[in-house]
Amino acid sequence: MKLFQLEFFYNKDTTLKEKLFRIIVLLCLFNLNAQVKLRIEPGVLLETDSENLGILLNIEPKVKFSENTIIGLRLGIAVNPQKFKIDNSAQFFIDDLDDNGIISFVPTFDYYLNENNYRPYIGLGLGYYLFNDIDISSRNDSVEILRGSVNNQVGFLLRGGLELGNTRFGLEYNFIPKADIKIPNDQIIGTVDNSYLGLSIGFTIGNRKGLEKS
Repeated sequence: MKLFQLEFFYNKDTTLKEKLFRIIVLLCLFNLNAQVKLRIEPGVLLETDSENLGILLNIEPKVKFSENTIIGLRLGIAVNPQKFKIDNSAQFFIDDLDDNGIISFVPTFDYYLNENNYRPYIGLGLGYYLFNDIDISSRNDSVEILRGSVNNQVGFLLRGGLELGNTRFGLEYNFIPKADIKIPNDQIIGTVDNSYLGLSIGFTIGNRKGLEKS
């Protein structure tokens, strides 16, 4: 799994915008191959503890495997999906609940139920989910800022929806096991629920020949 933690993709000191830009550049290179089509899916999270809007963006190169099946590699980013639980809130608290994000690399398999212009589909995937560090404040004599870390996780994607021509409406659930929050002395101070549910609308960029029925 360490293979996914190359500096180009993932650096805990870079912002979500910088990470997103790197993903877009990489997938534009994928789209140079005529047999690989690129789908972009912006969306919103349907369940979040943040006061701000939770959003997601999936960028996915896809290849037609058969008349009804498509395989792909989904590179996604979700903003404000995490739900935190601090065991001792009298001693520790999170500075900014609206500053969290998840980056995912998920191989996918989609099955279309027919070959018409109105095509319901179901899909699944299994991949790797990467998390940012968290700023934890400790209530001592003076407030001390600590860096809380969460181990990256393997997660499962389940999705479905309807494709109308070149537009796709989808609902997805990313199941990711809960993880411990650790501070630099390896003390566990809480847990974080990383699973998230999202609603998206997708578009294919470029020639759709490789994804259309023969």
